[in-house]
Amino acid sequence: MRHSAALLLCFLGVGPAFAETPSAPWRGLLLPRTELADSANALTRWRPELPSLFPAETKIIEQLIHDASPLVDQPENDEALQTWLAPILPRLSVFTLRPGESFQPPALFGPETPFPDHQPLRQLAQVRLAALKTHWRANRREESLTLAVDNLALARALLSTQEGLVPFLHATGVWQLSLDGVYWLARQPDLTPAQAVRLQLILLEDERLATDALVRAFRGEFTFFTHLVVERLPRTHDIDLLLSGIGSLGMAPPSPPAEGEPRLAIPIRDPFDREATLQSAADDIRGWTTAFAADARHPRGLGATHTGRRLKAYAAEIPELLRYATQDAAATPEQVVTVDAEVAGAENPVGKIFLIIATSQWEPLSAHAHRREAQRRALTGLLAWKRLGRPAAWKDLVTAGLLPAPPADPFAKGPLHFDLVKPRIWSVGENAVDDGGDGNGENVGRPADLTWPAPVKPR
Repeated sequence: MRHSAALLLCFLGVGPAFAETPSAPWRGLLLPRTELADSANALTRWRPELPSLFPAETKIIEQLIHDASPLVDQPENDEALQTWLAPILPRLSVFTLRPGESFQPPALFGPETPFPDHQPLRQLAQVRLAALKTHWRANRREESLTLAVDNLALARALLSTQEGLVPFLHATGVWQLSLDGVYWLARQPDLTPAQAVRLQLILLEDERLATDALVRAFRGEFTFFTHLVVERLPRTHDIDLLLSGIGSLGMAPPSPPAEGEPRLAIPIRDPFDREATLQSAADDIRGWTTAFAADARHPRGLGATHTGRRLKAYAAEIPELLRYATQDAAATPEQVVTVDAEVAGAENPVGKIFLIIATSQWEPLSAHAHRREAQRRALTGLLAWKRLGRPAAWKDLVTAGLLPAPPADPFAKGPLHFDLVKPRIWSVGENAVDDGGDGNGENVGRPADLTWPAPVKPR
């Protein structure tokens, strides 16, 4: 690839941004940020304590990872883990939000922004998950439930304050751990109806968590990457310099082609209409946020019908420039002549290159969040079964007041599926095909269905 960092743009999901016009419609998509005082930011208080949650021994690290599975009931040979956990358990109460506190990760300042809090917070969720199992096995049920609730609160705080795709992915990892903790508790035969209702009510409060987090992540990506990247791009009509700036995300001075290598002519007309490109990027994201707001389901196919169709149209307008921008080999003189002619007749050619290369693949990110949302909804059903004492159809649970409504499948029209003979609940998953709910509940990778078996006796 001629500008090799362009692939990194696709991976990071960095979107285009441009010189600001105060009245531009795209400004309504910007995500506002007001800095939180250190005294009101729980992260400031937590950071000195978080390193203590990382064990030094590889054996303990591996045991923590293994024990995080919601299907691991009684791990074998976990004496080392329990010894390490013993002094940690009393200190976990430090990591809760106090009255007047909130959560605010550091501001993003471009694609090279470090994320020092993300791994420690995931580690906190993982340690809490191990601790809640330890407490439950020791018959300290209230402490176990409190840790599960604290993990759900941590996930909610992270998802509600993240400001871009990388923070969003880290936050959903914490959410997955928190949901796995609830699933593990829901599988315990001695979880009482009162304990089940406590967990279920908290999950029901998070009905809009996935949708709101996706909207915030997409807006944050637009706001906190696009402006910063474009500010670093050269203000020039030199297309080679603009492509170089895009290829490095503006993190390095733009460089022309190597000496003796053919280069494009510098057009009189600006090849980069920043306002038009930014508006196009905003329109793309608004298509997704509108879909999220209209229906609490994964908008399957929107990547092709909305984002993809627009990008394919751009690629059809400037095929020679796109080839020039992304090829590894040096351009030939004949190729440069062809590209110059194409650029002369094209509107906003560099802006369209930017959009083609830099637009994120939004649909997999939506699916990623809705998989966790499917688990949240399934857990409300499993906990309703616990409250009733047996598996039952959705209509019976609603009639009994144990569910407000049948839990909808975020990947299909209609509710989640269930089986009362081999008790389990499942979602059809990303392919929208009901494969009968096969699976053991791990749901790793891309299973045919997302399945949550219930270890309860059939009717």
